Amino acid sequence: MRAARQIVSSAGAILLVAGLAAIPLSATATTLPLLTTCQSKTDTADSFAYRFCSAYVPTFDGVRLDVDLTLPATATPAGGFPLLVMMHGWGNSKTDWESADFCDNGSADRCNYNNLAFAHRGYAVLNYSARGFHGSCGPGSPNAATAACAIGWTHLADMRYEVRDTQFLSGLLVDAGAAQPAIAVTGGSYGGGQSWLLALLANRVMAADGSLSPWASPSGVPMRIAAAVPKYPWTDLVDALTPNGRASDGILSPNGDRLSPYGIEKKSFVDYLYASGASSARYAAPGQDPTADLTTWYHEISAGENPAQGTYAPGIINQIAHFRSPYYQDSLISTDVAAGTETPVFDIQGWTDDLFPQVAGASMIEKLRAANAAWPAFLYASDLGHPPANNMKFSEWRVINGQAAAFIDRYMRPGFGRTPHWIYSEQVVTCDDQPGQVFGSFALGSIASGRIVLKSKEAGHATASAPSDEAAGTATDPLAFYISNGGRGGCIKVPGAPAANGAMTSWTFPVCAPFTLVGEPALKVSANFTGTDAEINSRLWDVAPDGSLTLVTRGMYRWSGSSGAASATYSLIGGAWTFGSGHKLRIEVTQNDAPYMRLDNYASAISYSSMSLTLPIRGASITC
Repeated sequence: MRAARQIVSSAGAILLVAGLAAIPLSATATTLPLLTTCQSKTDTADSFAYRFCSAYVPTFDGVRLDVDLTLPATATPAGGFPLLVMMHGWGNSKTDWESADFCDNGSADRCNYNNLAFAHRGYAVLNYSARGFHGSCGPGSPNAATAACAIGWTHLADMRYEVRDTQFLSGLLVDAGAAQPAIAVTGGSYGGGQSWLLALLANRVMAADGSLSPWASPSGVPMRIAAAVPKYPWTDLVDALTPNGRASDGILSPNGDRLSPYGIEKKSFVDYLYASGASSARYAAPGQDPTADLTTWYHEISAGENPAQGTYAPGIINQIAHFRSPYYQDSLISTDVAAGTETPVFDIQGWTDDLFPQVAGASMIEKLRAANAAWPAFLYASDLGHPPANNMKFSEWRVINGQAAAFIDRYMRPGFGRTPHWIYSEQVVTCDDQPGQVFGSFALGSIASGRIVLKSKEAGHATASAPSDEAAGTATDPLAFYISNGGRGGCIKVPGAPAANGAMTSWTFPVCAPFTLVGEPALKVSANFTGTDAEINSRLWDVAPDGSLTLVTRGMYRWSGSSGAASATYSLIGGAWTFGSGHKLRIEVTQNDAPYMRLDNYASAISYSSMSLTLPIRGASITC
C-alpha cells in the first residue's frame, strides 16, 4: 500500500554478507550476526560516512526476515544509539526508505527522510522487509523453500505478527548494545498503519491468542515506543477498503457506525493491492490460516454485498478491525491514558488520497485527544499519499519532512527537536508544484468556521444502478488516472461536463464569491428509493469559465432499507481547495462509480426530491 512511488526493486538493494570485514559495535555484538556484517560506507554527495549492515534475522517465531541496519560511523555510545524503525509500503521492501544520499531526487517524501538522513542525525536506522514480502520469505527470497518460511506468509499488518516482528528486532538490537530501548517508528501506507498500531501498543506485546504482556527485549530489557510518524496510513482498514459512508470528522455530519451496513468495495484499489501482493509476497493457502486468509477474503469481498452481509463478512471485518485497525483499539487507548504511556504521534495524511484519506488521521487524532486532551497527537493534511495525490511536491514535502524529523528528535534526542506549533496543519491543494497555503489550529474544524449551503428542489433528478457512467471510468478512477499520467499523481480534469446518463445526475451552482473549502463537505439527499440496497456515490467538481472541470473531492454511501421515501446524509472525503470568481460548483451523484467503487449486485433506482450540500469554508459564511 505504497502509492505515488514506483515499487523499489530489491535488485537495487545493497546486500552485504557476513564474510566481509566487519566493524564490531560492542562486546556483545557477536550475539547478533547482523552486526558482524557492518561495512564502512560513504555518501559522497553529502560527505557522510556511515556503517551499513545486512543479514537474514530470525524473528520471534523463526521466520527469517531480510534486515538492514544503518549506523553512524562514530563509535557506538554506551547504551546504544537512538533507534528509528522505517517500515515500507505494501508490495515494497526494506529499500523503501533507503537512499544513496540525504535527498533522493526521485522521491519527494524520501528527501531528507531516509536511512542516511537519520543516521546523519545520530540514529541507528532499521529497515527490513515485512514478513512474507520479497527477501522475508517472499517469492524471491533465497530462503523461500526453507522450513522457516513455510509459515512466513504475510498477515496483513497484524499486531500479533508484523507488529511483533518490529518489536522483536528492536529488542535484539537493544540486547546487542546497538540501540536504546525507547524507539521511534515511521512508515508509509502499510508501514504507516503499523506505526499507528505500535504507538497504541506503546509498551505491550500482543501474542497470537490476542493476549497482552509487557514488551521486553529477548534478554528482558523493558521497551516502549517513544514517538511515531505514520505517513498516509490507514487507521480504519475496514472503512479504507469498504467504506459505507458513515466515517466522518464529526464536524458537519456524525461519525457513525463504520461496520454496518457492509460497505462498498474500493474495487480498483483492492484489485491492485491483491495483485501486487500476489507478485511480491507469500500468501497463506486458502483455508490455511483463518486469521490471515487473504485470498479467500479477497474473493469474498470482490463478490460484492449481500443485504444480510452473508456468513463471511463478519469474520473478515472482525479480523481487520480488531487486529489491524488502530481506530478500534479503545481498550489500548484507555490503558495508555491510565498508565500515562500515551505515545506522541505526528500523523501525515492526504486530502487527495482516495485510498487512505484525511479522515483516517483526523478522526484518530480526535479520538486520542478525547481520551486525553493533553495527548501529544498532531495532524498535517496536504496533497500527498496514494493516487490521485501528487506525492512529488518537493516544496511541500521539504516542510513536512522537516517537521517530522524535528518531531522524532524531540522525543528521541534530549535537547533537540520540537513538536508542531499547531495540532492541525491543513494545506490547500494546488494543481502545480507550488506549495499551497497552510492554515493551523488547535481545534479540528476551527480553520473553516464559515459555511456555504447550496440547495435544490429541482425536479427530474433520478439515477439507477445499472447504466454505465462514462465520467466514472478511466477519467476519474484514481489508479487509471495515475497510470495514464505517467505514474504521477495530480489534479483529475475533464474537458467538459458529462451528460446525465441514467446512472448519474448533477446540480450546478455559481460561485457567487471566491472561497476556500477546508474540511469535509456534507451532502444530504431526500429521495424515493426502489430496491433494498443502493450506492449513492458523489463527485464534487470545480467548473472553470471555459467549461473544463477539476475534481475536488468525492464520496460514497451505502443505503439499505426498504423501498419508499427516505433521506441520506454523509460526508464527502475532506478537501482543501479554492474556488475562484467566475467558476461554478458541480455536485454529481451516481450509482455507478466503477471501476473505483464496485457496482452493486442488486438493482435499485432513486428519484431525488431535494438535495443540500454544505461546505466548510475559511472566513465568514456566504449566502448565494
